[in-house]
Amino acid sequence: MAGGAYAAPAAAPAKSAAEAKQTPQSAPLPNPLARAAKRWKVDPNAVTIAVVPVEGTGAPALLHRADTAVSPASTAKLVTTLLALEKLGVNHRWLTGFYTDAEPDAKGKLKGNLYVKGSGDPNFVIEDFEMELSRLYASGVRSIEGDVVIDRSRFDVPDTSENAFDGRGSRPYNVSPDAALINYRNLSFEFLPDTEKGIARIAVFPKMEGVRFPSTIKLSKGACGDWKTKLGFKMENLKDGTKRARFNGTLPSACGAKNFNVIAMKRDEYFERVFRAAWKRAGGTWKGKVREGRVPEEAERRIAHASPALTEVATLTNKWSNNVMARHLFLTVGANRVEREAKEAWEAKLKAEKAEQAKQPKQSKQQAAGQNPSAKDKKAPKMPPVRGATLADARAELSEWLREKGIDPALIHIDNGSGLSRETHVTARAMASLLRAGWASPYMPEYLASLPVTGEDGTMVKRKVAVSEGRIKTGFLTDVRSIGGYVRSMDGRRWAVYASVHGAKNMPGGIAFLDNVILWVRDLGEKPTIEITAETAKKADEARAKKAAEAEAAQEAQGAQEVKQAPEAAEAEETEGTAEAPQK
Repeated sequence: MAGGAYAAPAAAPAKSAAEAKQTPQSAPLPNPLARAAKRWKVDPNAVTIAVVPVEGTGAPALLHRADTAVSPASTAKLVTTLLALEKLGVNHRWLTGFYTDAEPDAKGKLKGNLYVKGSGDPNFVIEDFEMELSRLYASGVRSIEGDVVIDRSRFDVPDTSENAFDGRGSRPYNVSPDAALINYRNLSFEFLPDTEKGIARIAVFPKMEGVRFPSTIKLSKGACGDWKTKLGFKMENLKDGTKRARFNGTLPSACGAKNFNVIAMKRDEYFERVFRAAWKRAGGTWKGKVREGRVPEEAERRIAHASPALTEVATLTNKWSNNVMARHLFLTVGANRVEREAKEAWEAKLKAEKAEQAKQPKQSKQQAAGQNPSAKDKKAPKMPPVRGATLADARAELSEWLREKGIDPALIHIDNGSGLSRETHVTARAMASLLRAGWASPYMPEYLASLPVTGEDGTMVKRKVAVSEGRIKTGFLTDVRSIGGYVRSMDGRRWAVYASVHGAKNMPGGIAFLDNVILWVRDLGEKPTIEITAETAKKADEARAKKAAEAEAAQEAQGAQEVKQAPEAAEAEETEGTAEAPQK
C-alpha cells in the first residue's frame, strides 16, 4: 500500500473461546527469528506470524501472536482479490456505455444529451477513452448540442474528502471510487532532464482543455531525496475559467528522468476537460457541460467499452498494490449482490402476481378483448432501476463468503477493500486460513499469478529473498509492515505465510525482519540459509540499487507507453520497494 501518516489501531485479542480450545497457544519465536528480531530491533510482542501447510491436516510450523487483531495494511487486498475472483469469475468485465436520447441528424448534430454510464471499470485508461470517442464520432455523432451526463449510480459511496485518510489527497493512492472513473483521474508529468541546459523538459498526459502546462522545470544540485516535495507543484484557477499548472521548485538532477502523478481536479471537472480535448481531436464539437444523472429509459446505447478481464485487474491490484482498483473490486462484489437480490425479488413479485391472477375467474377471449382491446400488445413489466451498492453490501457478501470457508468474519474485517482504513483488522491465523482457501480455490492459478514473485516483480522486485520461491503480497503503512502469500520450502512443501510488524519504533527494521520470516519458511526441513545481517543487507542493497537503476533506465526508454500502466504502480514501487529495503 502506498504510504501514509496513518497510525493503525492498537492490537487487540481476537480469538474466540471455542477457537482457543481447538488450536495451539501462541508460540515464542524460533531461535533464528528471535535473533533476527534482536538484530533489527523489532519487539517480538509487536509481531504476528502464522505459517501453515497449504494442504492436509499437518500442524502449523509457527503461530506467534496469531490471534491478535491488527491492521493488515495492503495485505487486505489478498482478501479482496480472492473474493472477487470467486464471486465474479475470471472473465468478468466492466462495461461503460455511451447513450444518446436522440438520433443525430444528417449532418451529425445531436440535439440532445450524451450519457456515459459507468459500471465500475477501474482501468479505463486515456488511450481507450480516446478510442471510444473516435468510435462515437464514426457512429454518426459529430456535434453534441446538449450536456454530457455521467451515470455513476452503480456505486453509492459517500463524497468524502480524499485528504481524510492521511492528508495527502493529491496522491493517486487516495483516489475515491467512481463508477465512471477514467484514467484513474490521474495527471501525469514526465520529466526528461537536459543537464547541459540545466532543465528538464516536461511531457504531460492526458491532454486537457483549458489547462496551461509548463514546458520545462529547472534542475538543481543535491541528492534526489524527497523530489516530489521539491517540485513545488501547484494548480492555479484563473479568472477566465482556465487553469495553470506550476512548478515553483526544482528537480534535482541526481533524480534522472522521473514521472510525477497527481490528483489535481474533482471528478466532473477532470472528465469535462479530458472529454473536451479528446472529442475535439476526434473531430467533434460540443456546446454543453458535464453533469451527473441517470440514463433515461428511452435512451439508446450507441457504443460500449469493455474493460480487461478480472484476471488482469487482479494482477495489477496485487502486484502493484493499486488501491483504487481494490476498492472498485470490493464495490463491484457489493453491486453484484445488490443486483442479484433485486432480480430475485422482482422475479418473486412477478411469480406472485401471476399466481394471484391464476386464482381469478377465467374470461372468454371475447370478454378479455372487450375489457382491454390492447391487452395483446401490452408490454411485459420492466424491472425498476436498482439502487447503488454501498460498502455495507460488499462487507455483507464478504461475511457470508468467509463463513462458507469456515472462517469467522469477526477475524477478517475489511472496510473498503484496499487496506487504507482505520477500521480494517485481521488476525494472522485467519489470514493463513484464507490463504489455504485460496490454494484450494478453483481460481488458485489465477490468484497465485496475481501475487508478486519474490525478488522478481511487483512490490517484491527489490527484495532478493528466496528469489522465485515465494508469491508474496506486501503491506506498508507508517507503522505497519506486513506480508502474506505462499512460500515453497527446501523440502518441497508449500506454506501459507502471514506476518506483520507494528509500531513506529519497529519500522526501521520491520522489512528486514519479515524477509527473515520468508527465509525461515524457505529453509524448513533443510540446512538454514545465512540470516540477513547488516553486512548481507548492505550487499543486497547494492545489488538492488544496481538492478533498480537498470530497470528504471529501461522503463524511461518506454516513454509515453508507461501511461498504460496504473499510475499507482510507480507510487507503490517507491513506497513498498525502496522504502521497504532493509535498513542498517
